[in-house]
Amino acid sequence: MTIDAFASTRTQTVRYLDLLSRAAAYIDGHLGKPLDGALLADMAAMSRYHFHRIFRAYFGITVGGYITWRRMQRACELLTDNPASVNDVALKVGYESAQALAKAMRRELDTTPAAVRGGQAPRWQQLFDRRSAPDPETARQNPMLRPQMLDVPALAVLTATGRGMVDGVRTGAAQRAFAELVPVVRAAGLLPRTRSWVAVFPDEPQGPDDQEARMLCGVVFDHSLAERTGAPGQPAAPLSGTLAWSHLPAGRHAVFTHRGAHTLLHTVWTAIYRDWLPATGYVLRDAPCFIHYANDPREPLGDGWRTHLYLPLQ
Repeated sequence: MTIDAFASTRTQTVRYLDLLSRAAAYIDGHLGKPLDGALLADMAAMSRYHFHRIFRAYFGITVGGYITWRRMQRACELLTDNPASVNDVALKVGYESAQALAKAMRRELDTTPAAVRGGQAPRWQQLFDRRSAPDPETARQNPMLRPQMLDVPALAVLTATGRGMVDGVRTGAAQRAFAELVPVVRAAGLLPRTRSWVAVFPDEPQGPDDQEARMLCGVVFDHSLAERTGAPGQPAAPLSGTLAWSHLPAGRHAVFTHRGAHTLLHTVWTAIYRDWLPATGYVLRDAPCFIHYANDPREPLGDGWRTHLYLPLQ
């Protein structure tokens, strides 16, 4: 890398940190109020689809984890240095009652308001272990950050929704979603028209074991993302359960290729948002990122899998 390239990287990095710092400052100044993810993305002048990933890549913790940390930190300060009641402290840091604050402190710090007031040290590392992002050094070692730049047409995707994570991995959610989707596609006689299998992630996980985090697994009819051929179709298909049509807008994408187990995909995303994006200076489009399975996702996951990660660019 040339000296000029290093300077460019440094400039872009500072810019992203400056944007993120606006959201962090807003969080710190409004701990007693509801903190909506869309509002925080607006404060950082970023797309809501990408704000959470960029925040996590730079801060090393999810947005929800950062909010919880700052609320817990402020609550402990007030409990130690202020004679206010526990209920008043709870309200000042965004909890509706003393009971709600006590429950959060037990869950996040393995302590109670009374114990903190008595001088017990909270277990801060426990909070970060629950909410932390992947190690960026590990992320740098995994992917080859040399994407293709591709124009992708608007896609209608028939999706089913799976929920839940275990240790940051969504294998179970994917299996449940495809188990719902595939029989419907087969029964409707549409398997011959399936050309691309994809997954979209509409939620920012609130920790590695977030049981509510959604994964939309779907199929694109008549258009091959791998071969870039065919006009995307939206055939008639019965919708039941979680099945629905999702729509991905047309536009330019940076497409990264990951070879290996899906348990490492989160490290690829971290490297993209933390390392590749600031270094290149590309501006993200207000559209969701998604993955394309080069292998048939109905087959068992393995280390030989090839997955394409689509990042929408302006």
